[in-house]
Amino acid sequence: MAQPKIILFDIETLPDNEKALEVWTQLGNYPGLTMKATITSIICVGYKFLGEKGTYCINAWDYPERWAKDVNDDYEVCKAIHEILSEADAVITHNGRRFDWRHIQTRFLVHGLPVLPDIPHIDTCLLARKNILSFNNRLGYLGEWLVGDSKLENGGWQLWLKVSKRIKYAQKLMTKYCKQDVVLLEKVFEKLRPFAKNLPNRNLYRKKKQFEEGTKVCSSCGSEDVICWGYYYTKTKAYQRLRCKTCSSFSRLDAKDNNPRTV
Repeated sequence: MAQPKIILFDIETLPDNEKALEVWTQLGNYPGLTMKATITSIICVGYKFLGEKGTYCINAWDYPERWAKDVNDDYEVCKAIHEILSEADAVITHNGRRFDWRHIQTRFLVHGLPVLPDIPHIDTCLLARKNILSFNNRLGYLGEWLVGDSKLENGGWQLWLKVSKRIKYAQKLMTKYCKQDVVLLEKVFEKLRPFAKNLPNRNLYRKKKQFEEGTKVCSSCGSEDVICWGYYYTKTKAYQRLRCKTCSSFSRLDAKDNNPRTV
């Protein structure tokens, strides 16, 4: 069965000192403004395709000529990730609706790249905040108690400072840290997947023959290991509800008892 392209990604950023100085008096009162995309560049983007093994990272220092001249030159990084995200059927981030997605869209505008379409966006931070009562909704905390894994220890802000000075081992650690965040993001997402309602419906990616055979698959993960689980009721009709034994997500059949969709 064909699979939708669902991309998990995470970005790491670096303040642009020259741009920050232009608004310095405002930053003193509102230090959170230092994270804004007009005065902060992207130094690396970690990403992977949901369900696949490989985890990748696009770094500013992968383009040494530009990096040597300006540590805040993120044009090539933005161009590369733009090509990848342009083909996505959905994206998964942690706190991405508030930060990563808006930040990366802003950098695309800065570099004259087309704005990406409004594709389905699953934010695990929002999933946790809306559906569970965790003491902390940060990725590291969720990873530790949900899946027994944690973020890579990086030494804090000193790592970003060393990267800005183009220290090689710091660049390698930053890449490793960014990729680890993406791996942890996928693990946390798999735990929270049953709460996600806007994933691409896997049934829409089946071939015509599979439709004709009446094969039903989980709308969330594509597994055929689904069982009937009561009914889903609206004001006018009762629909057969299904539960996936692979990912625990719920779906329901349509009016003709075909095409499961997430509920």
